[in-house]
Amino acid sequence: MTKIGRNTPCPCGSGKKYKKCCLGRQEPITRPVPYPAGFTPFYTELDLLSNSVVDLIDENKLDEAEAASKRLLQEYPDQVDGFERLGQVHEARGKWSEAASNYQKAADFARTTPGFAPETIEYYLSKAKKMREEKK
Repeated sequence: MTKIGRNTPCPCGSGKKYKKCCLGRQEPITRPVPYPAGFTPFYTELDLLSNSVVDLIDENKLDEAEAASKRLLQEYPDQVDGFERLGQVHEARGKWSEAASNYQKAADFARTTPGFAPETIEYYLSKAKKMREEKK
């Protein structure tokens, strides 16, 4: 078992980073080591582009993050990443309606694409709902 990095997705499934979710829990959360020691994982262009959006948002480079999100939508229309990342960009900008729309599109995509867990769909729906409530 390894310790979880502060900026990795929380293993509880909330969709938040670990540092903004379960970091303060009394009992430590660990997860199995995903790769053997010394193994360097291969990241696809999709992985790199999608992860770059999160990094750009963290750096408050929102125009660049939006452009990268739109590239995701254009270059990887068969993946949910573009909708999710664009929702995150609009959320960071406080554009609640646009964020809600993109999270809803992510939920619709996940609902109609095999392989998505019900919890993932519910996560996107809850994000869309939260953004609509922020708008009020």
